[in-house]
Amino acid sequence: MPVTDDRQRYAMHAAVFAALANPTRHELMHILCKGARTPSELAEALEVSRPNVSQHLALLQREGLVKRSRRDGRVLWEVVDPRLSEACGLIDEVLTRQLAQKMEVLEK
Repeated sequence: MPVTDDRQRYAMHAAVFAALANPTRHELMHILCKGARTPSELAEALEVSRPNVSQHLALLQREGLVKRSRRDGRVLWEVVDPRLSEACGLIDEVLTRQLAQKMEVLEK
């Protein structure tokens, strides 16, 4: 693979990680990894306004992480690929283990 392709891939990765670096968007992704939700449900779960949720969803959509669909007259948002749920779970597992190790060190 040429270096240019690698750089483009790494730039795409960086954009996705930057999108997820915001705590609200990160939590939003974790909620959506559990299943499709309406903007109102997301706003309630995150305790933020619907316009705020819409802004976060738009950014996540631009990065190719979420998509919008209509079902039974409702707008639903969901992750674009079910494997993102696996990725969210893996990140949680790794970070939970790291947090437990840090807490253990602090307790000593």
